[in-house]
Amino acid sequence: MPTPSNLLLASLSAHVMAAIIPVSVGRAGLNFDPAEIRGHMGDVIEFRFWPRNHSVVAGNFENACQPAEDGGFFSGFFPTAPNTVNNQVFRVAITHNNPVPIYCSQNNGQHCKNGMVAVINPGDSGSHTLNAYHRLAGGAGNATSPSGGPFGGEVAQMEGGQGTQISPGSSTSVTTLTTGGPGETSSTTTGTETGTAAATGTPQTSNGADVVAAPAVRLLVAAAAAVFV
Repeated sequence: MPTPSNLLLASLSAHVMAAIIPVSVGRAGLNFDPAEIRGHMGDVIEFRFWPRNHSVVAGNFENACQPAEDGGFFSGFFPTAPNTVNNQVFRVAITHNNPVPIYCSQNNGQHCKNGMVAVINPGDSGSHTLNAYHRLAGGAGNATSPSGGPFGGEVAQMEGGQGTQISPGSSTSVTTLTTGGPGETSSTTTGTETGTAAATGTPQTSNGADVVAAPAVRLLVAAAAAVFV
């Protein structure tokens, strides 16, 4: 019969084995790279933000560029100076295997409508593919940002020091965070991923545990969206 210590070691091993999946947000124009994000339950998606000011929102397949009706996540906006990558990231744990569409809710330039969308674990055919969501977004109007600050994930510091220029291929140590919805507890594990670290900008948002729909908070989110656009 397994002892408590053996169970603890098995649990820790499972966390250590979780993959860190880096996703570039706006690195090469209005896109996510990769746009088809594939992972397993327990893996952590790390969104890394490039100029000028982007967000990540979990959407739904019936109404492109609009937030998920249940649960979901929102990174807040990440103003980022030219020729740099933001020194903060947004991390989301994969908690199921269902396809999830995501989009950037920046409306200065209508990022979602102009193709800044992706799908986590897309389907092989039908309406849950990247191509289907991309087409649906092309006919959408302005995108919607959820009220309040980030939720459903964690805004965290990208470790690796202060940098100023993008230099692909450098090694970065990251601490992954398995998270749920607002206010849920999280567990951490450490891994190493290839990437870049540079210091610019701070997401103009509140802690995920403090998500409220107060008018003042909505004004803060709107103000953050207007920076560096």
